[in-house]
Amino acid sequence: MLVAITETIEQGHRTAASLLGQSIKKNPTLRIGLAAGNTPIGVYQSLIDLHRSTHLDFSGVEFFSLDEFLGLPSTSSKSYDAFFHQHLFRHINANLDNIHLLKGESPGDMVSYCHSYERLIHDRGGIDVQLLGIGINGHLAFNEPMSSFRSRTRVSLLSAETRETLSRTFNETVVPEWAVTMGLGTIAEARALLMLAFGKEKAKAIAQAVEGPLTAAIPASSIQLHPNAVVILDQEAAGDLKFKKYYQQQSSHLAMLLPGGLA
Repeated sequence: MLVAITETIEQGHRTAASLLGQSIKKNPTLRIGLAAGNTPIGVYQSLIDLHRSTHLDFSGVEFFSLDEFLGLPSTSSKSYDAFFHQHLFRHINANLDNIHLLKGESPGDMVSYCHSYERLIHDRGGIDVQLLGIGINGHLAFNEPMSSFRSRTRVSLLSAETRETLSRTFNETVVPEWAVTMGLGTIAEARALLMLAFGKEKAKAIAQAVEGPLTAAIPASSIQLHPNAVVILDQEAAGDLKFKKYYQQQSSHLAMLLPGGLA
């Protein structure tokens, strides 16, 4: 695992976008798994900036999504479908045929739908780079504590902690209790993982995921098993790490450690 610590959140966003941009230039048909929420918004803005300033071409890139709220139509402003269009797709030259987002409402039963999403990922050649955040309880996507490391795309019951965090986004509307999410086993099959965490409230979860024991109680600790995982943090999110000094050394040599981007 490679851990990079940046001085500011904005530098973290730019670093992540730069790595993704290098990967797209290397492989114009890159398959990216997208994460929603506040953490990656700055990354998407930095990718938009690269598209505008350097003509970074997204026309061949394929996009998948980690999760979506169950029962929430894609037309809802609170859906992750709407989130990705608002913060990324409408600002770049993405091919609509290459956008494969999980749907909270799907015809037929959700078990069959989840199986079909797994088949879609497989049939398209698998995900090259999966973008990730981390919950304050260590959840990864909507894989809550005690999720199996081999779990696949499925319906997940959201924890009270997760719903409390989401309430900031939903404001006075009811926070969904259920979601559909890629499983930890699905995520692990991506060729590269790029996890982002910023702010003091993520410090404990990051320390547990990066340096703690491998345990289903902290689903994000599963990234320790991945051969090509990169974690980008700001100073506050890195505050509880025992090996912070070494990670800072790594941070100053990213170009040498990742000469061709992520995948």
